[in-house]
Formats: sequence, structure tokens, C-alpha cells
Amino acid sequence: MNLQILQNQRLRLTVAPELGASVVGLELYRQGFWLPILRPTPPAALIQHCSPDTSSYLLAPYSNRIRDGRFSFAGKTHQLRPNWADGRQTIHGEVHGRAWALQRVEENALECHFDSRVVPDVNFPFPFAVAVQYRLLEDEVVIQTTLQNVGTEPMPAGLGHHPYFMRRLGLSDEALLSFRAERVYLTDASCLPTRPAEAIPPQFDFSQPRPLGGLSLDHVFAGWEGILRLDWPGSGWQLELRADPIFSHLVVFTAPDGSVALEPVTHATDGFNLMAQGWPDTGVQILPGGQQMKGQVRIRLLAQK
Repeated sequence: MNLQILQNQRLRLTVAPELGASVVGLELYRQGFWLPILRPTPPAALIQHCSPDTSSYLLAPYSNRIRDGRFSFAGKTHQLRPNWADGRQTIHGEVHGRAWALQRVEENALECHFDSRVVPDVNFPFPFAVAVQYRLLEDEVVIQTTLQNVGTEPMPAGLGHHPYFMRRLGLSDEALLSFRAERVYLTDASCLPTRPAEAIPPQFDFSQPRPLGGLSLDHVFAGWEGILRLDWPGSGWQLELRADPIFSHLVVFTAPDGSVALEPVTHATDGFNLMAQGWPDTGVQILPGGQQMKGQVRIRLLAQK
């Protein structure tokens, strides 16, 4: 597999264009060692082309789950093929397991493209294209993603990123997570919303820094202000993630492997169906033919004083 590496004196970013343009490593150089910021991608994931096991992958033209793989739009019902282990749900979009074209490489940046029109078995009823640019600066990674409706009819659309962060940096203590949001969606056993987003209960409140501890989360927070922080006590480092306002929702998922997925996304889980049912503020966008949506996410490492 042709891996692309962007590296400076502080950070090293590795991307796999052939595997969904996924990030397969983000590391911080510290005292002679490269410490993983995102969970390392196992070699087996690259060999088996298993994008959900990478460090971070892209979500488009929608994020998270669609209930039973079915949604209605403009008076028509669309049935997608299940792509999840339960054999029912369709989840995480249609691009993360696909080969992308590497379009441009510079000293500190690379750009990849995906066009559904050249993929015969694409699992989405509307034609679309996605472009992603990764740029490595002195102490941060900047990710610019664009989703375009390349057809003539309007389509429902969404974007997202699915990075898995390390809860410990080297020998640090458990990370302290903080972010502000207005509401949270409570979900059923399939992790799908059962009612509109509501006030955040105390156990899910991260407005002040706190460890995740033994908390089990797979929830979508609405009205997210677009900033989150991870502070690794004892490491001397803090991470700050900033996302454009289009990423109005944040998914927090405590993964079984001990990492935590902090996912900036544009819409709620099952957003296409929630929008069709008249739920407010789902975040789903309707793109007319030829139109696009785009957003930027910045991951910055800050040395603590």
C-alpha cells in the first residue's frame, strides 16, 4: 500500500489514499520517541483494507447510522445495502473503504479525491464527489473536506471525521476531556435517537475538564460550539480540536480498544430520516445539483507551561 507521510520536527502524519484517504498515524515527537496521538493502525488493517480499524477515517456523503439502511427523500424511499455486522444498519458513509486518487503532494500537504461515478457498486442513490486536503503545520494538522453533488437532482448530504484519540499519551494519566454543547440525543439499543436532542444530563456533561473513566458513551451532542480539548496530565501536552460551524454535532464514542472517538460531524445520527420526520436542527444539508458543502477541522498540539 502506498502510504503518504508528512513530517516535521514535532508531528508525523501518515495517510493511506488507497484506503479511504484514511489517517493511519498521527504522532508527536518527544524525547527521541514518536508517541501516538491517534490510536495506531495495525498492519493487518492495511493488509485487509479494513478502514474502521485505522486511526481516523472520513464520513461521506453521510455520517453514522441510517436506520435499517432506508431513508425517504423528496417523496421516494431508498434502500441501501447493510454494511454493519448486525446485517441491518448502514453506517459511516460510502467512502472510507474505497480507493481514492492521490491528486497532489507538496512538502507539507497532500490532496485526495473520490468520485462515485467511477465506482460501479457505490451504495448511495445520488452521484457525489469528495475531496480532502491534509496540511501539516508546525504544531497542527489542518483537514479540509469538500462534498459535491455531481448530479442534477437535489440530494441529502453530510460530512464527518472519525478520529480515535489515545486516552493516555506515553506514560501520562488518563486524559481530561472538555467541550461545550447544548443538547444530547438519547438512543436505543441500536444507538439510534429515540427523541429530539434534550438537555445534557450531568453524567454526560463535559463543560469542565474530566476523565472519561469507566463511562460508556456512543452519543451525539447537538449545538456543539466546535472546540474540544484533551489534556494528558503529566505529559506536558494538551490537544485542541477546532471545527468549522458546519460541524454542528459531535459524536463521543468510548471504543472497546481503550481509545476515544471524538467525531466532528455535520448532522445527527439517522439524520436523513429525522429530517423527513420533521425533527428540528438535524444538521442535514440538501445540496442542489452541482452544489457543494465543505468544512475544516484543525488538530493542534499545545505544550503546557
